[in-house]
Amino acid sequence: MKHLLRFLGRGSAFRTDNNCAFFALDGNLVLLDCPLSAFHKLRHIGADKLAGGKASCITVLVTHTHSDHTSGIGMLIHYSYFVLHIPVVVIAPSDEVAQDIRLLTDRLDGCSSDGYEIKTFEKGLYSWLTAAVPTCHSQQLDGRCFGWILDIEGKRVVYTGDTNTLEPFMPYICKGCLLYTEVSAFDSPVHLYIEKFAPQFKNIVQEGVEVYFMHLDDDEALEQAAQQIGAQLAPLYIRNK
Repeated sequence: MKHLLRFLGRGSAFRTDNNCAFFALDGNLVLLDCPLSAFHKLRHIGADKLAGGKASCITVLVTHTHSDHTSGIGMLIHYSYFVLHIPVVVIAPSDEVAQDIRLLTDRLDGCSSDGYEIKTFEKGLYSWLTAAVPTCHSQQLDGRCFGWILDIEGKRVVYTGDTNTLEPFMPYICKGCLLYTEVSAFDSPVHLYIEKFAPQFKNIVQEGVEVYFMHLDDDEALEQAAQQIGAQLAPLYIRNK
């Protein structure tokens, strides 16, 4: 089965392999967030391998600035500049998030300005990038948490990032689309608690949407829940030997 998104990790904040999805288009390797665990997997596997050929650029779509989503960006920029010799483009969902990322990469990590650029999302930036969707997640990052809407191979992809609500994404969810959604086995004010949201997920599946769970805090419990709903766990990238 061909997956539009594959994952270098699908774990939540305190797991070993933090959440990071990727896809490739025409040599552009696109990461959705970049935790340090994903950077090390990219380094071991190889950007060219992940891109399905020669990688000419690496693009990172940022959902929010929690460290389990952005801790690998500075290292990725350094590595791409000094070792891979390919540019990195970081796409922020808003001007405010772009300023926060610039503080991280310029001031704190000292990344060379020759090796990367930060762009703020706007319509038409890329043909495959449809919308940045503001959502609610952490009170401390209020107004700075987003999901992304993508168009990959003619398919709509809804990617929630970290969120405690599905409401901002419902206008984009339709029959035939793919929903990659965070979900939690534990009740929390900052995540989608599976027992609370299971009926809504089941309705979405019954409407003809492919639903994939990511940002997992308990794989076994959430896999069981997914099976009952008709959803799946987000597909991990398996390196061919």
